[in-house]
Amino acid sequence: MTDLGTLGGGSAYASAINDRGQVVGTSRTADGARHAFLWQDGVMTDLGTLDGRESYALDINECGQVVGQGSARFGEQAFLSENGFMVSLGTPIGDDSGAGAINDHGQIGGSSGNTSDDSHAILWQIACGCG
Repeated sequence: MTDLGTLGGGSAYASAINDRGQVVGTSRTADGARHAFLWQDGVMTDLGTLDGRESYALDINECGQVVGQGSARFGEQAFLSENGFMVSLGTPIGDDSGAGAINDHGQIGGSSGNTSDDSHAILWQIACGCG
């Protein structure tokens, strides 16, 4: 068993691990916000946020590409984090989106919707050199 630590706050949880031993999840920061993290080689790295206060990492593929959801100026948005950069995947339908899974072919599964709880399943396709 390995304690992965936190980003300075009181709690953290892991949500996914790849075959390279990279772990992603969400941790409280010292100011109480929730931030997505990537843990590898004994070090937990804060992946940051979009332009809001919080982010949640939900999956990682063998390339080390991380997906999840973060608060943004105009709602919640799906994100892709790669090589230290987090980018929004946009909101194809409505005001909000979230990404819950990514495979080694760069296919991202998630959803997009609006404040009326109308949502659609979404498949994003991105470049990925590992699959």
